[in-house]
Amino acid sequence: MPLYKKIKIKNGDFILIWRISESKQELLNNLKQNSLYKSKLSSITSETKQIEFLSVLNLLENLGFSYSDIQYDTNGKPHLSEGYISISHSFEFSSVVISKDKVGIDIEKFREKILKIYKKFISEKEYEIFNKECIESLTKAWSIKESVYKAFGHNGIDFKKNIKIQSLKKNKAFVLINKYEKIEKYNVDLFKISNYICSLAQLKK
Repeated sequence: MPLYKKIKIKNGDFILIWRISESKQELLNNLKQNSLYKSKLSSITSETKQIEFLSVLNLLENLGFSYSDIQYDTNGKPHLSEGYISISHSFEFSSVVISKDKVGIDIEKFREKILKIYKKFISEKEYEIFNKECIESLTKAWSIKESVYKAFGHNGIDFKKNIKIQSLKKNKAFVLINKYEKIEKYNVDLFKISNYICSLAQLKK
């Protein structure tokens, strides 16, 4: 299907979300950009991952960009020559945000698996904010931290120790990340889409 959702954020920027229902060939047929992406596509062994990659390329075209506009750093984080980009996908959805400001995006499906792993990424203090018996609540915590991690752009981050969710009110969170003698503050907006949560982290100036 075409673009599923377009969410306006500050500074005239948008989150774009694609609901993946197409085959690999259908997604390829949609693309109008040059063939520079094909070497990357052929290096992806899983067809599911190839389809996710192609859905992201379709989203980029909706924003007026192509694969050739993106560079990846040593941490695997995508960059644009001007501005910031963040990409996420989870099962049937993929998402992209491009902004003049530092951003990170994450989309997660609500799954029971989170009940088994939450102790690895939620601190004792954060139990005051999140319900450790609720799949939706715990998935929000993970997605918030993942979006901040992506925006921060460094590896070696301990989600439990280095990313600290200070508050969550309605669908807005305030988060601190502290690593490599660097502290950054983020505002995170949450959007519920079907049985998924999408988190957008934006650097607080």
